[in-house]
Formats: sequence, structure tokens, C-alpha cells
Amino acid sequence: MMPRTVRGNGLLIVSSVAIVGLSTAAYSFFANKKPDTTLTRLGFTPIQLHHSQQLTHDVKKLTFKLDSDKKLGNYTSSAVLFRVTLPNGKTELRPYTPVSHELQHGSCEFVVKRYDSGKVSSALHDLGPGDKVEMWGPIPNFTYQPGEYTDIGMIAGGSGLTPMYQLINRVVNDRDDKTRITLVFANKTKDDVFLKDQLDQLAAQHPDKFKVHYVLANTSEDWTGESGYVDKEKIQKYMPSASAKSLIAVCGPPAMMESVCGKKPNIMKQGKLGGILKELGYTNVYKF
Repeated sequence: MMPRTVRGNGLLIVSSVAIVGLSTAAYSFFANKKPDTTLTRLGFTPIQLHHSQQLTHDVKKLTFKLDSDKKLGNYTSSAVLFRVTLPNGKTELRPYTPVSHELQHGSCEFVVKRYDSGKVSSALHDLGPGDKVEMWGPIPNFTYQPGEYTDIGMIAGGSGLTPMYQLINRVVNDRDDKTRITLVFANKTKDDVFLKDQLDQLAAQHPDKFKVHYVLANTSEDWTGESGYVDKEKIQKYMPSASAKSLIAVCGPPAMMESVCGKKPNIMKQGKLGGILKELGYTNVYKF
């Protein structure tokens, strides 16, 4: 069964996504009696929630159970399509990026921000241990090649952290990968910052490979990080210089995307480069 149009979130999952790599996936599935990936791209797979953890007032970390000898089947930084059935019997679809390492066996993790109008995010937040949700993928996205860039600058807003986090995990856990990553993570308030302990720990453990800087729109007296929004001054201060060996990755709410790098039309298209990054002369930019 091929994915259908995503309803209620403005994204369009076209059928061509399902076709990409289908022959390869089918061959792998039938050629191996016991494939080590849970997702096969041959259809939606029901996967059971093991447990959930409340990270902030509207963000949960969901851990799903896999067979002990299987990994999910995603790659850095691909997304997975969730399909949920609502109380009215209708199905809704939404792509999410795992935060767990692509080689992890036995379980996988997703961080999901709940939106008031988000049918899928609300349904995922309401899941309890033992409940199942259907997944399909992976959805082709940015393909990381170690050594392709000496520096990667990341600008994330809110739940836009998730594809960045997966890539950060991949780089810092590869001893042979010398890529340097600098992340600017923007949120409304201190209480909205999720995975901060994990990010700070990675920065402390890998100071030569990973640095993180936080930006809050609304600050308190005890805040020592950056305040306001991701503007030209902050990008010049923290992002690597524009060059053929540096990449800037951006993911966040539409207003931030438009300001920093220009609009992204949909999940399948990058759109024209614009905003502050274009003004500063960057050309290697990827919009998640």
C-alpha cells in the first residue's frame, strides 16, 4: 500500500516517494529470510509503544519496541511516515524523524511536539504502553556522507531539532568522522527547550566535534544564553564561514525558515535559497 496525501498539516506525500528504492527494498526483503530491518517499504508496519517520557509541557519522547535482532530501517537523516486512526475512523499521516541512532537494535525513539490543531501529534501523545501505531519508510531526505564537509552549522527551531539530533548522534559516535558541528537551537522559553541535558552532555564529551548555543525569544533573569531570534548577528557569530566545505542545515517553523533561508514549499522540495543565509553568501544550505 502506497502512502496517501497527508491531511491537516499542509504537507504532501506523493506516491513517487513510495516508489523510490522499492525494487531494492523488495529484493532485500525476499532475498533474506530474516531481514534485520523492521520497515520494508512494502507496506505499513504496526509497531508497539514501549514507554513514553514527558520532556516538556508539550513534548514527549516515544520509545517503540522492535525485535531484539532488528533495527528500524531508517538512515541519517531520513524520516518515517506515521499512520494513525482517529476516533472517527479516519486515518491521518505525518512524517517524523527518529532521534535514535540508525544502527540501534531492539527499539527506536521519536520526539514529538503536540500541537493544538495537530491530529497526529495529539494521537501519538495519547498512546499508552502496548498501543500500536503504523509506520512506513524511510522517506528519502538528506543523505550524510562522512568527510563531505569539514563543518556543519545547524539552525533549529523547536521540534526542528529532531533531524539535527540524529545527524549529531551519527557524527559524534563515529571516531573516524572529523566533521565539526555547531548547533544554534531556538525556542520561545527555557521551559520549551527539550533534550538539553543530552545536547550539553554531547558537547561536554566531544568538545572538538560538537558545540551548542541556545536562543530564547522570552528570557528570565537567570538566563545566560542568547535572547531574541536567530538573526544576522547570531548567524555570523556562530555559523561556519560560507565555503565549499561547509554546510548549513535549517529546520524550524515557517516564519523562521523564511527569515533564515527562504521558504520550503513542501517535504519534497527545497525551494529557492533566500533570507539571511543568501544575504551572507551561503550556497550550501539544506532545508529539513
